Amino acid sequence: MDAARGGTTSYMGSYDTVVLDIDGTLLDSNYHHAVAWSRAFEQVLDRHVPIAAIHRHLGMGGDRLVAAVAGDEVEEQHGDAVRERWEREYDEVIDETRLFEQARELLAALGAAGLKVVLASSSIPKHAERPLELLRAGEHSDAWTTSEDAEESKPHPELLEEALAKVGGGRAVMVGDAVWDVEAANAQGIPTIGLLCGGYGRQELLDAGAIAVYADPADLLAHLDEALEASSRS
Repeated sequence: MDAARGGTTSYMGSYDTVVLDIDGTLLDSNYHHAVAWSRAFEQVLDRHVPIAAIHRHLGMGGDRLVAAVAGDEVEEQHGDAVRERWEREYDEVIDETRLFEQARELLAALGAAGLKVVLASSSIPKHAERPLELLRAGEHSDAWTTSEDAEESKPHPELLEEALAKVGGGRAVMVGDAVWDVEAANAQGIPTIGLLCGGYGRQELLDAGAIAVYADPADLLAHLDEALEASSRS
């Protein structure tokens, strides 16, 4: 039976685990984050940082993002204050975030295909609570991470290392929306399936090393056998 339709036959590939990013991959939240960061920079620095520049660095850890978009001097002088303000700004809009269509069904299909499912979130724990609840993570995943599980953030691969450790290791494939997801997975020798729903372009993800790119969770679910087969050949 087709795993994408929730079949019970295990997928006999060369890996046993799928690691999925959450923000921008399963949860429609990237633009909420970008606006929250923009407001934080405005409040702390009293100057505008273009939202487009912020968006290009989403998926990178907040400990890296401030310097990446505003410079090392801003990070040294104001980094913690910007992050504290971003947290408050995102708190105000987090309830507006929604799962992408069929995100939960994708997790269920991966489990039905015989794969361990790990949600690799780098969100702070209180921000991870909403998507984990919406995804019914306790039912549809084997483990998940938050920012507390790793000292280094993406594109450093530590979070992926910790995610895999939670399910006893194994060979994995990554699903993510950002070039930083791909770079982190590359560092671990993990192939990545890219999704466009976070706002990164198809060619950007392919150039970073993604083995295949789909529009969103629903598109990946509709082509799940094809995607899993491509991953097994990588």
